[in-house]
Amino acid sequence: MDAGGQTDAKSLGLRFLQAFWSGKLEEEGYPLCAPDARWTFQKTLHEPRVVPVREAVDFLVSALIGGFDPDSGYTVDVDNLIGEGDEAAIEYRAQGKTRSGEIYANNYLVRFTARDGKLVSIRPYFDTHLVSKLLFDLDRRKSPYEG
Repeated sequence: MDAGGQTDAKSLGLRFLQAFWSGKLEEEGYPLCAPDARWTFQKTLHEPRVVPVREAVDFLVSALIGGFDPDSGYTVDVDNLIGEGDEAAIEYRAQGKTRSGEIYANNYLVRFTARDGKLVSIRPYFDTHLVSKLLFDLDRRKSPYEG
């Protein structure tokens, strides 16, 4: 799915996720975000609830994406895209082999808000227990946000 150069929330959200998945955030992802865009973490991730998008994504790339086996990586399948005006929701599945050899498969729903052709809010929902168990042990490791 290609969202082209459209600036509605659904197109911006899909383009941002595609940049996230392909590792092209600098060139293709971050330019879609307003300078004050915010990422909202779920409470179970032991993170501050709302942080700048770049800060959140840098942490996620190193902590979570880094949990996948580098030789096999992971795959993503988009299931649903719903959008109206400045609001959108994108549902997808990610799966892959972890560094420890276990199979990771999780469902995600990400809510996006856009204003003036830029993303201003990103709010993902997923099984944080599974992430903690297979990719990033939230109970044993400190995030860069904890003292």
